[in-house]
Amino acid sequence: MDYTIEKIYKIVGKFDYVATLTLKKDSETFNKYGDTLTVQFMYNQFEREKLDKLIEQDESSTYGKVKAKEIIFQLNDEENKQLQKEGINSQDITDIMYFASHKNTFHDKEKRTLQKHIIEFKPLPQGGDYGWIMGFYERLVKDNVGLCPQEKNLYLAGRLLFDSDNLSDNEKTEIYDSDDHVKKDIEFELLTMKKKIEIIDENESISLSLLQKEKITTRNNALNTYLKLAGSSLMKLTKENTEQAALMLTKVQQFNERRLNVVGKYPIYIDVDSFLHIYLRHVEEFKVNQHFENKDNFQWDIDDVFSVMQTVIQEVEDDYQKFREANPNTKYSKYGVQSQYYQGDYYTFHIEPTGRVSTFHKNRKGHEMD
Repeated sequence: MDYTIEKIYKIVGKFDYVATLTLKKDSETFNKYGDTLTVQFMYNQFEREKLDKLIEQDESSTYGKVKAKEIIFQLNDEENKQLQKEGINSQDITDIMYFASHKNTFHDKEKRTLQKHIIEFKPLPQGGDYGWIMGFYERLVKDNVGLCPQEKNLYLAGRLLFDSDNLSDNEKTEIYDSDDHVKKDIEFELLTMKKKIEIIDENESISLSLLQKEKITTRNNALNTYLKLAGSSLMKLTKENTEQAALMLTKVQQFNERRLNVVGKYPIYIDVDSFLHIYLRHVEEFKVNQHFENKDNFQWDIDDVFSVMQTVIQEVEDDYQKFREANPNTKYSKYGVQSQYYQGDYYTFHIEPTGRVSTFHKNRKGHEMD
């Protein structure tokens, strides 16, 4: 069979089907990769939307290269990278067998939910979990894995509580301010540990209570600031939509800073400002009016958004680490033709030199503008 770029897209590419390709003997692709390849074809958003129009008109037959990734580890990493960069000449393919592994959701408009299995466990009494938590972070530090700020504060608080006699000079500099007082964020983690372990004294309990109140106030003020940017306010929202105000307050107060990459010297994380910036613009349940009506919503359940972000970020982990090593003071960005693809959506995001995600959203598609 004679395959064109449009025919490949129509048969398998449009739906992200897994395809096993039989290649013409002695063709360029055959000589590089062998007689068969099992792949998924790759398209940026503009290519996909253009091909959608072409196959609808059924008036175009173009030969050329189509990018693809090999998915059954038939190729080594370098060969797979080359395949993804250079693609496969459509004329090198003699047969395509495909497996309809899942439905591509690029053209769907309804909200989706991730399939997941949640394992619940109860924390051990008297802070019994801190043993394995500290062991875990000590291993990460030993392996030069970068921690996000909240993780680093927790780790340093644990070092101060459990092994203060062996603190390094660098750790002491990170823990204490110029007046030899424990820095406020580390003190909060330290006193929280002491409370859970049940070794906190009365004065420390008072200090922890004050720090907790300050944290609540700071986060409520941050929420109010972002609501004002959206043309509302916490007071106004509470009067107009008590249920939504309660949801926002709960989510903001329960939010914990999250590192999105698993390994790597340079962390990628979301703090409360990232959370508010992203959610108030791109999560339907957080939109308070039409102020950001032209901003695209995630097509995911509100509790799945973080998991989707983490999966997308981990796809660029290797590239990000190399970029950050070479460009310590430059923002890392994926947008336009470089937008990251995941389960039917293309995502734009920006990561600050600190590793903080400042922007993350789904790109609007052509058919969503109609």
